[in-house]
Amino acid sequence: MDRMRLLIVDDDLDMLRSLALMLSFEGHKVVTASSGPEAASLLTEHKFDVVITDLRMSIIDGYEIVRRTQNLHPEASIIVTSSYIDEDARVWMKDKGVTGLEKPYNVHQISAMLRDFQMQQA
Repeated sequence: MDRMRLLIVDDDLDMLRSLALMLSFEGHKVVTASSGPEAASLLTEHKFDVVITDLRMSIIDGYEIVRRTQNLHPEASIIVTSSYIDEDARVWMKDKGVTGLEKPYNVHQISAMLRDFQMQQA
């Protein structure tokens, strides 16, 4: 698998660190943000192939991170995560063309999604 540039956004530091570590071991270039404002800043400064963001965060939530990603980097793939994805969120994800993943998840699910994104881009 080619090395992808990933932005991982989650205010749960344990989740953020473990996912970043595992995806780094797979060879990806991983940048992390523990808040929406930090992620928003990184999105303006860098280009990412994939953004993985939690939906529920304070100040700037995952919905806004998706909007900013799609405006700044329309070619980027997006995975949204949440402990609870209700029907409204599912409709929103489908409308925005983003992939959803309910917590708890494992890194193998994310890895499989990344491989799918790469195959779609090829």
